[in-house]
Amino acid sequence: MNTLEQFVDHLLTEKGITADPAVMDEYREDLLTRVGERLNAEMVALMPPEKVTELNDLLDADPEPEVLREFFVAHVPQYQDVFARTLAEFRTSYLS
Repeated sequence: MNTLEQFVDHLLTEKGITADPAVMDEYREDLLTRVGERLNAEMVALMPPEKVTELNDLLDADPEPEVLREFFVAHVPQYQDVFARTLAEFRTSYLS
């Protein structure tokens, strides 16, 4: 289980959501998509403009999550701080 999957599972637990396994899988997938979209939007907003085209080319190749993360680490200033802040903001929004 990767970091985002753990984050999503923890959010669902904190929110007190319980359902049968199939429904929980749907909740997880939806939440993973939403978190990923939020992270990607934050990263793109902070990325040097000339790297956005390179990112689009990379996304067209449907990269593994680790390849995408490495790209962001290399091209987003203070990636770890942005990642942590974005997850914290998402958590606050989701739980409120």
